[in-house]
Amino acid sequence: MSLTVRRLVPAEAGAYRALRLEALRSCPEAFGTSLEEARAVPMLEQANRLQYNTNFGAFVDGALVGILTYVAEEGEKVGHRAWLMGVYVQPAHQGGGAARALLAAALAEAGADGIAQLELHVSEAAPRARAFYLREGFVEVGRSPRALRVDNRYLDELHMLRRLDALEGRAAGG
Repeated sequence: MSLTVRRLVPAEAGAYRALRLEALRSCPEAFGTSLEEARAVPMLEQANRLQYNTNFGAFVDGALVGILTYVAEEGEKVGHRAWLMGVYVQPAHQGGGAARALLAAALAEAGADGIAQLELHVSEAAPRARAFYLREGFVEVGRSPRALRVDNRYLDELHMLRRLDALEGRAAGG
């Protein structure tokens, strides 16, 4: 089994879309986008998103098995921050290093961008994801009550961050 991670290109929009729809279908409580909303995105727009956004793919023996979107903030006051979004690894490949490899790619991108902290939101309904981020050096810094509504039930989202600058080893609030 050969695991590789690289930035996705527009020609891979179909594979990306298929995996994204799988994620939304199998884990609707973990994402802020609904399956119906994602299905409504035209393929050309999906390809454009891959062209202009930073989306990484984890491949096992050439097949796309994991995805991660990295978005760096722009602007003088917020340009030190970047966000991780839409992270998903197929269940058959969870625990095999794909999520860690995707995160490593995002960390490398953040280093190249001069980012001081990575941030993300994780649903309270995704304890395995939360545990992964905690193991990888993220800390919880807040909670958004009722941030998501899935099947007429409300879910909180946890705001997590990981400092990448000299202050990384200190408490997030300090």
